[in-house]
Amino acid sequence: MSDLPQIEAPAWLERAAYVTMAIVATVAAGAFQAAPEYRPLAGYGLYAIPAHLLISFLPNEPALLYVAKLYPPSLVASVGAAACAVAALLDFWLIGWFVSHGLIRSRLDGSRVYQIAHRVFEKAPFLLIVGSALAPVPFYPVKILAIAGGYPLVRFIVAVLVGRWPRFYLLAIGGREVQMPNSWLLVAAIALELLTLLGIWRTRRRSRARES
Repeated sequence: MSDLPQIEAPAWLERAAYVTMAIVATVAAGAFQAAPEYRPLAGYGLYAIPAHLLISFLPNEPALLYVAKLYPPSLVASVGAAACAVAALLDFWLIGWFVSHGLIRSRLDGSRVYQIAHRVFEKAPFLLIVGSALAPVPFYPVKILAIAGGYPLVRFIVAVLVGRWPRFYLLAIGGREVQMPNSWLLVAAIALELLTLLGIWRTRRRSRARES
């Protein structure tokens, strides 16, 4: 028997996601129109949202290092962290919907790895989220555990902000000091995208092989 909680996505989550995206679009449009000097930063904020979704092949670091050459590190870190918060809200809504409708629940219930990981996660979830958000390690396992385990969205976002802001701040300081050429950043972004897509393809291939 699975010890994973059976959760239902709260009814307000969908409305919150739509309202948040409307606010993001309004703020970004206002920045593009009224403050042209902040257009690259607004563009980074819009890009960073899908880059931090659970299922994404877009790398965040090259874009962050680019805008870090143009704006103060604290501002870059704040925009990046805010984008992570929006992405968390969208993931809790979308992935939570799949979980609550049983579309991936059976896979989680039947996975011993997830059963063990869930028990470990429950011992100190906030600290694990903060540590994973701060350290240069894949973040998606913790996000999956939080969503599937019914961890409160507000606490998750707070933990993400606590971990991501200093991480992005340090990256922004490095980007400002190093001033990496844009051509190098573009090459790095393309390379990271290709590596991520390759990883997704290999994962799907192994999954299909196990099912056949």
